[in-house]
Amino acid sequence: MELDATERLKLRRIEESLRADAPDLDALLAGGPPRRGPALRPPAARVLAGYAVAPAVVLAGLVLHVTWLVVAGVAACPFVPVIAWLVIRRHVVREWTRHRREP
Repeated sequence: MELDATERLKLRRIEESLRADAPDLDALLAGGPPRRGPALRPPAARVLAGYAVAPAVVLAGLVLHVTWLVVAGVAACPFVPVIAWLVIRRHVVREWTRHRREP
């Protein structure tokens, strides 16, 4: 079955947009394994570690009977999601601009 010129053009545009969205598509269609990054990327590890800091400070304050550590840990708890959001946003924006394809 032969495709019209407009259909071939549409198909070519779809293929180009798929390749732009998924750089591993060619390797997958060719039968090769897709590229894989590390399971836990460093920014994700930093974000997860950030969630453990405030409870660790509170726990250390309770164990050592140091009031200012407990107060500092409790005061830091509301800021943990905000800091995590900022770290994620900064990393995603940096990755998006670094891996942008040139036409």
